[in-house]
Amino acid sequence: MAKAPLGHLTHRYAWLLLATSVVTLSAQDSETPVEATPSPASASEPRQSSPSSRDDSAGVQSTLDSFNLGSGAMDWRGKQFNLGDAEMAQARFEKYLNSPPSTSEEDLTYDTLLTEISHRLIGKGGGTDKQRVSEAWRMLYRASEFPMDAGLSEILADRIVSFWQTNNKVAALGLQTERLETDRQYRESKIRSIADQDRHEFIRLTRGTGNQDAAPPPSMDHLSEPERKRLEQIEEKIEENESYEATSRITQKLEYQSLIVQFFVQRRFQHALIANDFYRYMFNAEDNALEGADALKGQVFGDLDVKITTSTLDALSKEAVSDVESSLDTINFLLEQGEIHNATKRLMEAFYLGEYLPVIKRYPLDKKRKIAGYIRDLTSLASSLEVKSFDRAEKKLEEIEGYVQDFDGGKADAFIQTSKQLSNLAIQRALSAAYEQDRSGIEAGLEEAVKYWPTNPGIQEFSNKLLEKTDIKDMAALDFDRFIKQDDYRAIFNDRFRFAAALAMDEGRNVEFLDIMKRMEVIESAMAQAQELSRIQNTFGAWEVLERVYREYPEDQELNRLRGDYAVKAAQFASVIAKAEQARKKEDFGQALFAYLEAQKLYPASFFVEEGIQESVDAILEDRSDLSGKDVAIEASEAEV
Repeated sequence: MAKAPLGHLTHRYAWLLLATSVVTLSAQDSETPVEATPSPASASEPRQSSPSSRDDSAGVQSTLDSFNLGSGAMDWRGKQFNLGDAEMAQARFEKYLNSPPSTSEEDLTYDTLLTEISHRLIGKGGGTDKQRVSEAWRMLYRASEFPMDAGLSEILADRIVSFWQTNNKVAALGLQTERLETDRQYRESKIRSIADQDRHEFIRLTRGTGNQDAAPPPSMDHLSEPERKRLEQIEEKIEENESYEATSRITQKLEYQSLIVQFFVQRRFQHALIANDFYRYMFNAEDNALEGADALKGQVFGDLDVKITTSTLDALSKEAVSDVESSLDTINFLLEQGEIHNATKRLMEAFYLGEYLPVIKRYPLDKKRKIAGYIRDLTSLASSLEVKSFDRAEKKLEEIEGYVQDFDGGKADAFIQTSKQLSNLAIQRALSAAYEQDRSGIEAGLEEAVKYWPTNPGIQEFSNKLLEKTDIKDMAALDFDRFIKQDDYRAIFNDRFRFAAALAMDEGRNVEFLDIMKRMEVIESAMAQAQELSRIQNTFGAWEVLERVYREYPEDQELNRLRGDYAVKAAQFASVIAKAEQARKKEDFGQALFAYLEAQKLYPASFFVEEGIQESVDAILEDRSDLSGKDVAIEASEAEV
């Protein structure tokens, strides 16, 4: 997440009087704003409004939400890809926008290696099929050594080895089956020979050619019994070998096809293409229809009755790669035209589709930072509108419209102007009540004014027109002084409507009250921004926003509580920052610099890291300059001697 523009908050001197609800005017209310403002008698009654009529950020938050995933899936030309948890996927995109391009030697070597594997398999470099497959297979193990591969190449290479081993076993069983066939023929021949011999003896005896007084010869079945048992064993083994050969081929094909499908649904299109190239060599001239792909068919093609094959996934993978590349060209054009809003949407789509492709990983950081800056400014605008800090919101809106050509700020501007008008009308009613000495009317008018525009300067002008002090003011002054002694600024903020009305004529206390409201504006804005950062899983940024404000205003209990919660979630980053700052206090700027660099790896957008690195480097350079000056002085002294 990009750094939050907290520095602007410290220069704003206005009240922060947050209302419990915000009313967005309908078209009829805009034409008759006086009727849209409640009377003092009904000011305390809750307003009834439909969800569609409430918009605390005038549509800016809904614009921000359009950059987020509504679910854990993305749609690409009618095809669905599961991205996992939606918030985690959004956090990956935020991290990508603030990460430098993957152009290190290791990244380039890995991408080149995958390209060489594909080229080798399609025939570049010559050689026989066996040579090309063997070389490409060896390169898979080299690719698996790179951390960005996540072991996918090794999984593919192991599956190919399993295919070869199974083929070798099938070949060995084939030779064994041939030997068994020979042995079976021999056993059958031997059984027939024994049977023939037994038959001849029987014929000779019946014809009387032998000694008639001699006993009949014994049967020779006992000689053929071992041969029959061996023949049964041989036939069982042959049947077993033939069954294994038939089933192993089907199993191999199913397992390999499931790996191709896995690569595709994980958007690992490079590996899907490589696996398809190997498939053509391994299952040459076989039907390449995907078995058991009914679930994938429904996910990718919906209700269309199509036959999914490996060639289908190969074509889809190539189409996805081409689509990502063309999307980046479109994004570059949009950025050149200043159409950053549409460029942000297109980059998000390209990232989620081709998150692991080289063209996405190498996209320049300066262009990603433009998009990250736009999202950061849009978040700041939404937060300002939600707390109704309209001076800040107008400035941010003007800034966004100055560099984003396709941003429509009309709704936000209308929301600001309408809220200001309603606040001014409420002040007029409070003035009328003051002339009539209607204390409840004054309080109701002021409460209505700050509800629409907490930082309205007309509220300060109204304080100069109050006619007299009241008992309400005296009681409020006592409470105010007590809270000041206790440093309980949160209590003053929680009861701000009463103090605003009661202390308006008290010049001394009113100045102090305005300072407290300015302080609470900074705290509340920081807390709101931290919660927004936490919503997109940027806990490091959330803790940093709160920590920075805490160092300036450590006495606020609500801030301390929220800071403590995020300190636990961001313990790893917070401990590294603490280590760096401790080293700086000891003036060990080298150690501090290394610690800040370690923290930068965890959260590149940290302003603590940016300031710490700059100060550490300046201190190191200053020390070197002092040492250089001392050396020159020593040399000059030696020269005089």
